[in-house]
This record gives sequence, structure tokens and C-alpha cells, in this order.
Amino acid sequence: MRSLGAALVALAAVVQTLVLGPAVVMLDVALVVSWALWASRPAAPSRRAVPALAAAIVVQCAHLAEEYRAGFQRALPALFGYAWSDARFLAVNAAWLAVFAASLWAVRHRGRAASLGALGATFLALGGGVGNGLAHLVLALRAGGYFPGLYTAPLCLAAGALLLVRLLASPDDGGGRA
Repeated sequence: MRSLGAALVALAAVVQTLVLGPAVVMLDVALVVSWALWASRPAAPSRRAVPALAAAIVVQCAHLAEEYRAGFQRALPALFGYAWSDARFLAVNAAWLAVFAASLWAVRHRGRAASLGALGATFLALGGGVGNGLAHLVLALRAGGYFPGLYTAPLCLAAGALLLVRLLASPDDGGGRA
């Protein structure tokens, strides 16, 4: 399963970078770190991770809405000297939301798919949650004010941290106490 996970992470990182360019290199790093953390865990996550995973997906949807309405798809790549189309930005985000929804289904229904579901959930926690939340705070500091996505960034950070705690809890210890 680790080899399959590594192949999926490599494919996602390559496609994501080809589609969105160097502005997403930190998401690629988060993918690799997520895989390493996931690969070090021997079991599928506790079922107590399911509500935290569902909440993190809802937060991601709200965050995407804020980013899109505020022009994140123009502001971030502009820092790197290029642009994304609205359609490209939305397509990549829709693909990730589909991965996260599939991860929720897999973790909820257990079985063989639960382990790969945990990989997607780990990336949501680290890349979409903690890393994304912190990045927006740093971008706002850099801008000296609002940067698209700032208002929902603390929610991403909190949802990601909670999900990470739940994913890292042993399945037999009640799923964590976060």
C-alpha cells in the first residue's frame, strides 16, 4: 500500500505543478510530508476521525469560496509572475475536494480503502488545513493587510489541527481527545 500511496503522491505533485506552476511547490512538499507521516502509521485511523474529516472538508469549501470571490487565483500566482485562469483554479480545487470526499467515504466505510483514505485525509490536515492556514496568515502579513483567503485561514488551521490529532490517535484509544 505504501508504494501505491507514493505513486499517487508523485502523480498528484507532478500534475498539480504542471497545471498551477511553482506557486504550489509548498503543497507538493505537504504532499510528501503527508505521505511520510501516513506511511509511518500502521493502522487505519479511528472512526472518531470521520467528523473531523467532514468538518475539514466543509471548511475547505468555505475557504475556496472566499479565495475565489476575493481573487486568490490572481493574487498568488502574480507573486510568481504569472496567472491562473478561474477555470484552472476551480478545476484543481474541485479535484482535491473530490479526493477529500473519497477519503471521507473510505475512512468511514473502513475496509481496504481506509488506508488510502487516510492518506488523503492526512494531506487535507497538513496541506489544506495547517499549512494553508499558516500560509494565508503569512501572505497577509507580507501584504500588510488582507490577502484573499485570510478570513477563513484560522478555520483551516483549526480544522487541520483537529483532523491531524484525530488521524494520529490510535484506533483503540478512543480517537484522541482534541
